[in-house]
Amino acid sequence: MDTQQLSRRYLVLSLLALTLSVPMLICAQEEPGPSTGASLSQALVKQHEGWSNKISTPGASIRVKETGREGSQARYSFYVSGLPNDRVYSVVSWPINQAHPVTVMEGVSIGKDGIVSCTGRLEGECTDPSGDSDNAVDFSFNSLSGEPNRLALVSGDQRAAVIVVPNPITASDKGCTLSAERLTPHFEIAFFTGSGYPQDANILFDSESYGEKHRLETTADHEGKIHFAMLPFVSGHPHGTTHIKAAATGCSPGLKFDWGQ
Repeated sequence: MDTQQLSRRYLVLSLLALTLSVPMLICAQEEPGPSTGASLSQALVKQHEGWSNKISTPGASIRVKETGREGSQARYSFYVSGLPNDRVYSVVSWPINQAHPVTVMEGVSIGKDGIVSCTGRLEGECTDPSGDSDNAVDFSFNSLSGEPNRLALVSGDQRAAVIVVPNPITASDKGCTLSAERLTPHFEIAFFTGSGYPQDANILFDSESYGEKHRLETTADHEGKIHFAMLPFVSGHPHGTTHIKAAATGCSPGLKFDWGQ
């Protein structure tokens, strides 16, 4: 087994371990099928949340800079800190329509100011794909609304992961923010994060779709952040729109998203 295969295997094993490490709250209006049952949904949510804050080597991170858009296509440069720049890396992606991460590019390096590049200066490194002055790799995404693009640079036990959402679903109210991400292609599983809430505050989470209303309570953490997931499908409907509000004393951001075919 070569180094790239070992790197990918190490990342997959790290993801599997995350199923036991990230607490999560799940609520469901309707379970659309066995593949999105509550237990499987919870495992997927934990793995997703762990992608950026558990996969990375301690101290390693990726900063993302948008470099252009053409229609629904968005382009980015990645800037890495906390990883050695004297080795080559594989770029690993975990699309929302696949069960496990896959290697999408090999032989990139960390160049000037931490930019992910193809300079050809190291053995096994790729050559410049664009011809620009930084030899930068152009990361391009054509994403649905709320679709997360999960990527990581991997070389042995050195890793830095990031999630890019080119078309976010977000709302804000009086300093509080709420975001929704689709963890599956048709939003069978919706993942929500919030910030700016009062520390340790009780949060009322209300959802409505096709007249079905649901309410649950959760609690913001010591940093005023919340996270939870839901299965938004409603029985008898192949698609629809769900309205969400996460309210606390002083703020109540709300948003909506479309699910289904």
